[in-house]
Amino acid sequence: MTYPWVTILGYFLALCFLLMLINVYIKLKADNRKLIQSVRRSESDKHQLTSSLDSIFDPIWIKDKNQKYVYCNPSFEQLVGLSKVDIIGYKDEEIQSQHPQLTQDFLPTITSNTETGTAEEYICLPSGSIDYFQVNTTNTHNKKGQFSVGHAYRTTPFKERESELVEAEIRVNEALKLTKVGIWEWDVTKDIWFATPSYFTMLGYAPVEGMADRKAELEKIHPEDRQRVLSTIQSILSSKKESNYYKYQARIKHIDGSYRWIGVRCIVTEFDQEDKPARMLGVRIDIDEIQKAHDQVEWLAHHDSLTKLPNRVALHKTFHQIIKPDIKLALLFIDLDHFKNVNDTLGHTIGDQLLLTLADRMRSLVGKIGYVARQGGDEFIILLPAKNEACLIEKTSEIKDALSARYNIDQHQFFITPSIGVSLYPRNGKDFDTLYQQADTAMYHAKHAGRNRYAFFIEEMQATSTRALILSNALHDALEREEFSLHYQPQVSLITGRVIGAEALIRWHSKELGAVSPGEFIPLAEENGQILAIGEWVLRESARQLKQWLEEGITPVRIAVNLSYAQFQADDLPATVAGILYEYEVPTEYLELELTERIATKDPEHTITILESFQKLGIHTSIDDFGTGYSSLSYLQRFPVYKLKIDQSFVRNMTTNANDQVIVGTIILLAQQLGMTTIAEGVETKAQLEMLNNIGCDDIQGYYISRPLPAEEFKTGYLEKKQRLNIADD
Repeated sequence: MTYPWVTILGYFLALCFLLMLINVYIKLKADNRKLIQSVRRSESDKHQLTSSLDSIFDPIWIKDKNQKYVYCNPSFEQLVGLSKVDIIGYKDEEIQSQHPQLTQDFLPTITSNTETGTAEEYICLPSGSIDYFQVNTTNTHNKKGQFSVGHAYRTTPFKERESELVEAEIRVNEALKLTKVGIWEWDVTKDIWFATPSYFTMLGYAPVEGMADRKAELEKIHPEDRQRVLSTIQSILSSKKESNYYKYQARIKHIDGSYRWIGVRCIVTEFDQEDKPARMLGVRIDIDEIQKAHDQVEWLAHHDSLTKLPNRVALHKTFHQIIKPDIKLALLFIDLDHFKNVNDTLGHTIGDQLLLTLADRMRSLVGKIGYVARQGGDEFIILLPAKNEACLIEKTSEIKDALSARYNIDQHQFFITPSIGVSLYPRNGKDFDTLYQQADTAMYHAKHAGRNRYAFFIEEMQATSTRALILSNALHDALEREEFSLHYQPQVSLITGRVIGAEALIRWHSKELGAVSPGEFIPLAEENGQILAIGEWVLRESARQLKQWLEEGITPVRIAVNLSYAQFQADDLPATVAGILYEYEVPTEYLELELTERIATKDPEHTITILESFQKLGIHTSIDDFGTGYSSLSYLQRFPVYKLKIDQSFVRNMTTNANDQVIVGTIILLAQQLGMTTIAEGVETKAQLEMLNNIGCDDIQGYYISRPLPAEEFKTGYLEKKQRLNIADD
């Protein structure tokens, strides 16, 4: 071998090349393995990413730089209503054109944004409903170029809730307007103050959006209330936690310039480090109508609704406000005489107009020197200065005369008179109630003295008033305690001399007070309404006594019973009387009912109706006290009565007074012409009897014959004897 080293070198080089190839192969093998692993990892990551995106509830999509879809998750498919096959690789407009069932601009509305950012969008779904979305878009790059990733977050529930809250706020504001309630909040630390629209609109102002001017609101408070309100607020601001609430009522200016009552309530909701108020929450309420209603109630509590005069309560307060140690006052208690007749005959409307006219007269009479009040009904009270008693008497007389002057109301003209009682401060009392009671007592004294007059209180009146009160109280129990009895006064015929009847007269013997005169207790019974019960008792007792005499085999005489005005006004009076007679089995011929001439002529048509009812029942009726009531003859001749009873006031003086004698004779002649009989009451002397006999009187009754007797004495003295009386003998 010539060149062995060359061969060796060749082999070496070949070996090196072979080794190099082996190394490259091994390296390539390793790189390929790594690449495969990388690809596998990439595929795994892609799968994991895709799985993750697919599992997200919100729609997600990816577009390439040409706006073609390269990915979308199932939520996006569900949103669009298409599968990935119909989406991947296409643009929005291509998808829209291939699927006309999609609402126009459905996809572009959500996915067309190519800039990184967030937007709020809404779409109309194929179902017709609207969905709201918050769309987030992100642009990114990789080796293949630019991509955009989109994410749509469904915000419809929040929008619906937001809408509900807005609607609720609107409803609350409307409700606050309706209820006239305004809410405000004040950040005391930063002096930031705002209020709901109703806070402003309740007073006619436009709502203020955001922070409002608290000081301007305070300026609207009425000047008379402002300092009180500011002091109330300041007292809370300067206080500690213990006091965290305040309230006040004030007048606040309306936009029209008027002032309305507003109620404010506030509570401190936050305190600062020094325990001073840091935040306050309050409401204000329009209480103007409530306050006005309260003022009206307060006014009505102190005034008479008809005449607008102060009432007794208000006058009581006024009295205590004006009395001083050196002052002298007079309290006038005024009661109208027979005012009830106006209401009964002309109606309450005319009665009310009369009271208004009376009130006006009193106002003008008293002027600014005194005070006028309406006690109630037809009663008035006047306070007058009484330093000069002569001037007081003159003024009282002037008031009486002015109130007694003619009244012209509508087409009616009439007169009404007052009875006035006067008490003096401090002479008669130092408190209002005492003076009131004493003036009331004096007024009743004036009324009993004849009405249309005034009387000053004196101590003697108190005794009379006290006696009346005691009697009135005792009268309430008299029937239950069986303290009443009937006495019978004989009625005698002047022609036959025989007892033809008797008048039943009530007597009261109180267990505490002893015998009480009918002249005392009958007027009291008429005033307090007990006359009805007493009158019915008299009818029952008369019927019971008649039945007893009949059962004893004694033939009784006709018993005359007086009817009161109150009894006679009852439409069921005939039925009541008939029922009593039926109950006691007494024939109607034994009962006679007397009514006074004044009662009979008050309502003649009613009188005729009642008397005709008695006539049908067979009950006799007569007119008592005839000659004192100025009867109309046109009515008298229509009254179905059989007897006129001549009043004792004419009989008493007929033997010495020619006028009374003429009146008695005229009554007898009138009765004869009308086919009635006559009876004279109060016959006490032989001369009276003889004169009555001579002028043709039929019957008599009086002490000349007999005083009223208890039932047993009347029975033994007159019913059992049945003899003719020698009434003309001494």
